[in-house]
Amino acid sequence: MKYYLPVALTTLRLLLGPCALGCALLGANGWWYLPILLAGTLSDIFDGILARRWGVATPGLRRYDSTADVIYHLFIVAAAWIACRPVIERTWPWIAAILASEALVIAVGFARFGRYPAAHSWLAKLFGLCLLGGLIALLVFHAGDWSVITLAIIGLLSNAETIGIHLLAQEPPVDVKSIFAVRRAGK
Repeated sequence: MKYYLPVALTTLRLLLGPCALGCALLGANGWWYLPILLAGTLSDIFDGILARRWGVATPGLRRYDSTADVIYHLFIVAAAWIACRPVIERTWPWIAAILASEALVIAVGFARFGRYPAAHSWLAKLFGLCLLGGLIALLVFHAGDWSVITLAIIGLLSNAETIGIHLLAQEPPVDVKSIFAVRRAGK
């Protein structure tokens, strides 16, 4: 049971993404996104807390968590494209930059260690919380371009750190607090 609850929370996030897309396709009121976004973020927070507390946090589970994050957020981007098209069209270069940086993180993880990245730094966690606030601003309150641009800047910084962690690490990094905590080669 202790292993399956964190897995269930991660899987919940995979299911919430299509729910958000369904809301967008149906033209649902923005308030429908609030419980989806809150549950997605809370499941992301508590799957890791419970897995670590119960001693079941394996590298495979952390990678599943990272994969679920990417898939969930791709569905959220698709929902935002439908529900907030004018903002998304104006800020597409920022969105393209963050998506390209996410792809680069994955490519570096595979190139360096043959595995999906799961560094989970503090900056990445901050980005996750900023995603919640920014996405609520955009999808629920119909905020303007600033919400996407701010998220992109924080995301680019977070992804740059994750790439740096992977380039400096001697072994596949999992749950590294920051680039400054990486054990460097020869030390």
